[in-house]
Amino acid sequence: MLYAFKIMMISSFILILQSAAWADPLHDSLQEFFKQGIVYQGAKAELIKMIREPNIQGQVRWILPTLRNHASRISLIAEQGKGRMAKRWYVPVNVHWWANVITVRQELPSRSLLQSSMLQLERQDVAGHGGVFWKSKQALIGMRLTRPMHAHDVVFSSMVKRPPLLQRGDRVSIVAGNDLFSVSADGIAMRSGSLGEKILVQNMRSKERVQAIIMDAHTVKVHI
Repeated sequence: MLYAFKIMMISSFILILQSAAWADPLHDSLQEFFKQGIVYQGAKAELIKMIREPNIQGQVRWILPTLRNHASRISLIAEQGKGRMAKRWYVPVNVHWWANVITVRQELPSRSLLQSSMLQLERQDVAGHGGVFWKSKQALIGMRLTRPMHAHDVVFSSMVKRPPLLQRGDRVSIVAGNDLFSVSADGIAMRSGSLGEKILVQNMRSKERVQAIIMDAHTVKVHI
C-alpha cells in the first residue's frame, strides 16, 4: 500500500510539472483577446492558430490592426511597455470569420433571377472572401446571378447584379425638393439604371439635364 501511494504521489507530481511546462502565457493571453469578441462588418473572428510565435517574455497587450476585409490571415500586434519604451511584435494568425449570411438553397445556373425560395440564412465562415454579403433575403430578391452557385454558397456582391429598373429613353417623373417642399416634371432617362443608382435625366420641357436617383420604375429624385 505504501509503495502504491508513493507511485501515485510521484505520478501526480510529474503531471503538475508537465502542466507547468505546457502553460503558455502568450497563447493564453491571445485566446483571451479573441474571447473578448473581435467583430468586423458583421462577422466575428475565431482564432485557429498562431502561425509564427515571437520570442516574447512577460505579459503583452494585443492590438488589432486596421482591417480592410475578412482575411483568413491577419497580423496582430503584441505590445509591451508604454510611450517611447514600447516594443512591438507583428504576430501572424489564422482566423475564421463567422457570420449569419444569406446562402443559396440549391444549385443555380448563371443569370438565375433570385427569389425568396432560393435563399436561406445560415451561419458561415466568410474568411478569405471579398465583397459584401447579406443578412436579409429581401435585399437580394430580384437580383440576377453573374455566375453558377452551389447549395450553401454564400451570396457576395461580386456574384449578383441588379437588372435595370429603367431603360434609356423611358419616360419618368422627375421629383426635386427636400423635406419641406417638392416639385415634379416629366422627363426622359438618358441611360439605363437600377434601383438606387444615379442616372442622367432630361426635363422634357426645359431640356435641362440633371443627375437623379432612381426611386422606382417611374420616378427619379433630385435632392436640393
